[in-house]
Amino acid sequence: MKRLLATVFVLAGIAGVACYQDDTLQPSMIAPTKVFLTDGPFPFDTVRSVNIYVKEIAAATVADTTSGLPGAAPTVQWTTIVAPHKRFDLLTLQQGVTAFVGQQTIDAGKYAAFRMIINADSSSIIFDDGSSAVVRWPYPYAGEIPIYALVDGQPMNVPATGGEIVIDFDVGRSFQYNVFTGHNEFQMLPYLRAVNSAATGAIKGTVTVPDVEGNPVPNQNADVSVFSGDATRDASTWLLVATGHTDALGHYQVSFLDAGGWIVHVEQPKLPGLAASIIPSVLVSAGNTTTLDVQLARAAVGTFINITGPSSVGFGGTIMLMAAVGDSNGIPEANPQVTWSSRDPSIALVLQDSSFVADSLSKTLVLGYGVGTTWIVATSGTLADSIQVQVVNSPPTNPVYNITLNPASMTLAQGDSNYFTATLFDSAGNVLTGPQTSWFLTDSSGVATIIWASGNTAWIHANISGTTHIRAASQSKFKDATITVP
Repeated sequence: MKRLLATVFVLAGIAGVACYQDDTLQPSMIAPTKVFLTDGPFPFDTVRSVNIYVKEIAAATVADTTSGLPGAAPTVQWTTIVAPHKRFDLLTLQQGVTAFVGQQTIDAGKYAAFRMIINADSSSIIFDDGSSAVVRWPYPYAGEIPIYALVDGQPMNVPATGGEIVIDFDVGRSFQYNVFTGHNEFQMLPYLRAVNSAATGAIKGTVTVPDVEGNPVPNQNADVSVFSGDATRDASTWLLVATGHTDALGHYQVSFLDAGGWIVHVEQPKLPGLAASIIPSVLVSAGNTTTLDVQLARAAVGTFINITGPSSVGFGGTIMLMAAVGDSNGIPEANPQVTWSSRDPSIALVLQDSSFVADSLSKTLVLGYGVGTTWIVATSGTLADSIQVQVVNSPPTNPVYNITLNPASMTLAQGDSNYFTATLFDSAGNVLTGPQTSWFLTDSSGVATIIWASGNTAWIHANISGTTHIRAASQSKFKDATITVP
């Protein structure tokens, strides 16, 4: 068996991307949701450090983060790559900066899953004033906790000559702020991905916005999101792969992207007077950096009202929504008069007396009052805009431990369709019916298409000859299956 020297780096992608939609409405209308990103933004302006104690990082040749239950695949054999027993401040890792974790000689070959074991008792989030934040860690909630990194596309091929493996630890998406309690607490829902750095490139640039004179100026704290998918299809079908965040000079860099075309979404969530920008096909080549400068335009050339803010909140948590109102020239009014309401207060409730105006924005707090989905509407005169808010239940006390797919693989003739079914288990082997299952293809080859997915079932259509993989994910677990079209 050939051996390789694997060097491991940890990278933090730190954009806290708000999920929103921003259509101008007539008062009686509801706008369609245009872009689905992630949950409430991370409070970068008040957090000093995010310290994660990494005990070890291991790899497996099987694309499976579960093991050991009846009906499941054989137990995954994990190979430890590095065991640093070291604490890393993830907020120091941005704009493509990495932290060296260690190196180890392991078998050459293809690796389909990576596992990081952290010690929650030695990890922390520290606010600017030096106080420690309350962090709700995933199961088992304390001590050593395994978390898993998704491997983009096909299994990672690391040659016998050695390689550099990068673990992208997305802080903004992994630590949800005030999602459930509204008491300055974080809920960790880990999102990591693993890449072979030699096969990747980057996108970098400067984000500018118009000032009061209309001239572009660099913008800080703009969010940059990179998606895979078909830009001609609804944005809910896109897969968010990586995020970035602009610095004080408006610069950003999203690194370690596979070669190919990407959809780039840029927004300034704290400035609803500006429209988001979507660049549908940004080409990245291995070993190179693509420059993409973006100027955000005003939300409209005439009168408008536009909402930004998170689109989901946990039961009992609160989120802040913001709205800008533009005059006839598209310039945000200094003192916008906005009325906020909920179409179903039993699900999401606009808190009385929480609305106020600051920095030419109307702001309000929305409470997660009942599990479900409803619309929050902002009106100003004859203008109205809405955002769809989903209220999710509290973190599971009985989390997903294992996922099986039926069938375990599938062969389809071109033009045919069939379906996969996912079954979720807890640690005792009991079937779980409550957790949500997400479905997506792990590459953009076009071999197959997910034509419909609901709950634990996904329908697949075979397009062209080749091989692709479908993934079912729930909480921190995922399971892959191979789709072959002769």
